[in-house]
Amino acid sequence: MPRHSLLRFPKRWLTAAAYAFFSAGLSPSDAAGTSTQPTIGTGFSQAAGLSAWQMPFPEDWELRNDGPFSYLHMKREREPGVPRRPLQFALLKNVDAASFTLNVLVRRAQGSMIVVFDYIDTLHFYYVHLSMDPGVKQPVHNGIFLIDAAPRRRLAGVEAPPALPDLAWHDVRIVRDVPSGSIQVFLDKEATPRFHTVDRTFTHGQVGLGSFDETGDFARFRLQVHK
Repeated sequence: MPRHSLLRFPKRWLTAAAYAFFSAGLSPSDAAGTSTQPTIGTGFSQAAGLSAWQMPFPEDWELRNDGPFSYLHMKREREPGVPRRPLQFALLKNVDAASFTLNVLVRRAQGSMIVVFDYIDTLHFYYVHLSMDPGVKQPVHNGIFLIDAAPRRRLAGVEAPPALPDLAWHDVRIVRDVPSGSIQVFLDKEATPRFHTVDRTFTHGQVGLGSFDETGDFARFRLQVHK
């Protein structure tokens, strides 16, 4: 049994899909699949606002429009924590995900962005670092990392090409399978994962969007939880 498998969120989170549909701007008819595979998504619309998300500094985030296209903009970076780890990310409320598929468009304004998952608290989570640099150039960039009450530790991606080589939007898909421990990260509809590892240090938690110490944008977030 993984060391943190006994950590649990409130039971109400396990049945909070309806809350997420409404607060994130969806109706139940937008949910694909069955009740055992709820899909929670948001276009980050002005009408829905940011009520489905919790941020350490809400004033650092805003919704923007580019014509009919709405997206979440991170206005400013914050200092990483000690031990060195990211803290500036928005977490989806009331959704405790174990196995899941997460899709989101990501655009960096500077060097990198991150997607957080299996978040238990500020000292226990995974994150995917999406960078302009390969890991062979910057050992703490571009890959899958673990925060476990210690400085970040790389799990995968050291030799992978940069996930965000330019300032354009890039499609990111993360597939987490808890029974096998598999974590796969796909970029721009590629058939082969850019990053892949097997780890079961944490087996469930919140998901989040942000950056280690830079800024950027997110759009077309979609989370399918596999129960």
